[in-house]
Formats: sequence, C-alpha cells, structure tokens
Amino acid sequence: MATAIPPYAARLIEDEVGTIWPRAGRELVLCYPNTYRVAGASLGLQVIYRLLNARAGVSCQRAVLPEDAFTAKVPQPVRSLEHGMPLGAFDTVLFSIAYELDLPHLAWMLERGEIPALSAERGARHPLIIAGGPLTQSNVLPLYDFVDVVVMGEAEVAIETLLDVLQSTEDKDERLRLLADAPGFWVPTLHGDAVPDVLVARGPHIPAIGQWRSPHAEFSNMALLEAARGCPRYCKFCVVRAPASPMRSPELERVLAALDLPLYQEAPRIGLVGAAVSDWPPIKDALRAIVERGKGVGISSLRADRLDDEFVGLLAAGGYRTLTVASDAASQRLRGKMMKGLRARHFIAAAQLAKDHGLRSLKLYVILGLPDETDKDIDELIDLCRALRAIVPLAITISPFVPKLHTPLADAPFEPPSSQQRKLERVRRALQRDRVEVRFDSPKWAWIEYRLSQGGRSTGLAVWQALQAGGGFAAWKRAFAGLDDADDAEERAAAVAARGHGLWPVEGAR
Repeated sequence: MATAIPPYAARLIEDEVGTIWPRAGRELVLCYPNTYRVAGASLGLQVIYRLLNARAGVSCQRAVLPEDAFTAKVPQPVRSLEHGMPLGAFDTVLFSIAYELDLPHLAWMLERGEIPALSAERGARHPLIIAGGPLTQSNVLPLYDFVDVVVMGEAEVAIETLLDVLQSTEDKDERLRLLADAPGFWVPTLHGDAVPDVLVARGPHIPAIGQWRSPHAEFSNMALLEAARGCPRYCKFCVVRAPASPMRSPELERVLAALDLPLYQEAPRIGLVGAAVSDWPPIKDALRAIVERGKGVGISSLRADRLDDEFVGLLAAGGYRTLTVASDAASQRLRGKMMKGLRARHFIAAAQLAKDHGLRSLKLYVILGLPDETDKDIDELIDLCRALRAIVPLAITISPFVPKLHTPLADAPFEPPSSQQRKLERVRRALQRDRVEVRFDSPKWAWIEYRLSQGGRSTGLAVWQALQAGGGFAAWKRAFAGLDDADDAEERAAAVAARGHGLWPVEGAR
C-alpha cells in the first residue's frame, strides 16, 4: 500500500544521504515523536533503523512529527518518509522516545497515522505498538495506555528477540505473551506496573555507527559516530551515571575503521557522540584522525577539567567555533554536593583556551533549582559568568532541575515554577549589562516534565486529557489538578510502584 508522500517528507528525503529504500513482506515503521530536525540528532534511532532493515523478510521505514503539527489549522497526516504509508498500514509501529515531553507527540502521531492513541480502543486489526529509547532509563509507566510493549534500555540487544517473535506468529496476544517472557520487555497488560530493569549493550554493539545525514538535521550534514557509551562519573542528578550505566569504551581502532565507511568518507563533518566523550582516553587521537582526513568535527558537551591546549587546538582545527562545557550546579558548594568534581578554575581555564585558539565563544550549561540552593549560590554563578565573560564572549543555558528515577535525587522536591522563574530573571538581569547571553528552559514545562518523570499510569491518561484539550499549559495544569484531587499519591506513583514490587533501586546506586 502506498500513498502520496507528504510535501514535508518529500523535501527531507530528497536531501538525505543513507536512506534505506527496499520493501519486504513484513513492514515496520520506526517513529520519532519529534521533528525530523531533532530525529536526525539521534544516533540510536539510526542504529535501530539499520538493524531492523538488516533482517531478511523485514523492512523498516521512518516517520516523524510534522514541523507544523500543533500550529497548522488542518494538521498534516503522519506518513512514512520513505514511501508515504500511513502508520496503520504497517505490521508493527515502533517509537523511539528520548524525552518526557514527547509523550503527547506519540499519541498525536498515532491519531494522525490512522491508529487510535489508546490501546483500549485498538483491536486485532491494528498494528502492535512498541516503544523504546532513552526515556526507558527513567520512567515508562505513563506509556501504559498508549503502547503494547516497551523495550527497556539499549535496544540493540533486543532486536533479534523482537523480530523472532514478530516473524513467528501473526497473533497479537501470542506476541505479547512471548515478549513478556523475554528479558527487557515490559508488557503493561501482563506485567502491570512491575517494570523490568534495563538492557545494557556491550561488545560488538559499540561503537554505534550512523546510517544517514541530512542538511535538515540539527547537526547539518554531520555523520554521527559513537565515541563512548555510559559515563564513569557519579553526578547525583543524572540518569547516565556510573552505577546505572557504566562507561563502555570502544577501542580506538574500531572508531578509526568506521571513519573509512562511505557515510563518513563522504560527510563534510563528523560528530562524536556520547555522554562522556571527553572521558574516552583516546579522544584526542580520534579528533586528530578526523582532522587529518579534512573533516569538520562536532562533539558533545565537554568536561572543563579534561581540556588542554592540544584538545582545544584539535577542535579549532576541525572547525569548532563554540566551546561547550557544563557547570550544572550554580556554585562550588553545590557542585561538590552533586559530585560534579569541577571547580571554578577549570571553567576559567576553558575560557582562556577558547580565546587562545580563536573560538568565537564559550557556552555554559547550568542547572537551577537543586536541593538546598540559596541566593549565595546564585551570586556565585553570576560572579563566575562575569569572570568568564571578561575572557571570551559567553552564553549560558539554564535548565530547571527535574528529579529522575534511578538517581540519588529521585525523591528530591521540584522547586515551584514561580520560584525558579524569579531566579532565572535575577540571573538574566544581573548579566545583561555584561553582555552575557542567557537562555533558559521554561520552569512551567519543566514542571510537566517532572510530573511525567515521576507519575504512574494515571499520569499517562492526563497526557491524553491535556492533548484533547489543546495541549497548552493551562490544559496540562487542569489535567494534573484533577489527577491530584483523585489521588494525591499519583505525583510519585512510579517510585511507589517500584518499591512495592522490590524492583530496581528507585534512588540509583549511590
């Protein structure tokens, strides 16, 4: 079955390098519940797309959220990028979800793809709906009423099992029973709120190799390549921390061998991906190899204490123009409490390195709203930003703290949006005269992210209620108010369920 490819999809596919075109008897669609621009920055999505298409008798297309999904008077239908098929025409629909605020996008895409969003309204004729992705490292209970199966953790190790089941039977109930018995698969109708632990990929799955590049992706025309997976650090606010996701480092030779693949040979820029790229021991050797091939380089946020003259010089030689580091906490006191392991002198040194190598600016990531944060901590952040700006142009991006499961701060409070907004405005006003660019995420939407990161099944139904009411903040606020009136324990329902079942440590390994 084929239909006209929507105009937005035709434009994207025309400019993409690495598209997989063949069709097969069993057709799957891999959806990313955000725009193509964001989807193109997901290396994991590229890996799963390739692995699904590598199976004999199976083909996989992709679908993304149209850019005008929530602004157009008449929203476009969701169709596959490759052949313009509606989601309802596929055998199985898979979603890769990175972020809590993409949950309503998943529901919207199902509805616009000719599939009822709620599983209770779907029957045997509808495709199996499967979710996975980075979100599964935290809380999946709000997905309960939208999907049939969730692949927990790193899906590379589950693909063969999943495809074996899909090819062994056409019966949806039998598929669910088989997957429920396999490690790493959560089937809500059979497991309830007893969510299994996550899968961890090792060995041949690392490094992850990219599949496509596009001028329309967040990192324009950049081929992505994994440099390391997991993190060796113990930062208390982060789900990608050593106890839960130990760092798995590929040998340098394997990364260099990947650079000889056509995708990377033909790409003008190569992006090294990972939660802790600068902690990968041979990172400078890899950068040197990329630069010697005449390629531009992109790299994830760097630890300021890992930078030196050689490191930043290689970045500059690869076309790097903004040096990005993370302070996370606002002060040295809070960085110590969060086990961040960084001091002000490391950021000052990073700013000087950026200046010495002719980079345009320094970007600093900061989290506000951490437990025990005071005005003195904010004062210290302002003073640090002024010291950095005296060396090099500075932009800071501030994110509200959102407590996540599987971290030591899982039970920490969420600071009220009004209080966070006052802090943000204070920082912005204080740094305005110093010509520091201050960007920040909305505390109101961070509160919604917090509710989704901690809530249970009923929280997922509140997602649907808010979406039906237009999806604005007022709709979310009403939906959660009704939820709290019915059950004030729903705000932290995921932690309650995990403790009740004796599952993974809610707070993470300390």
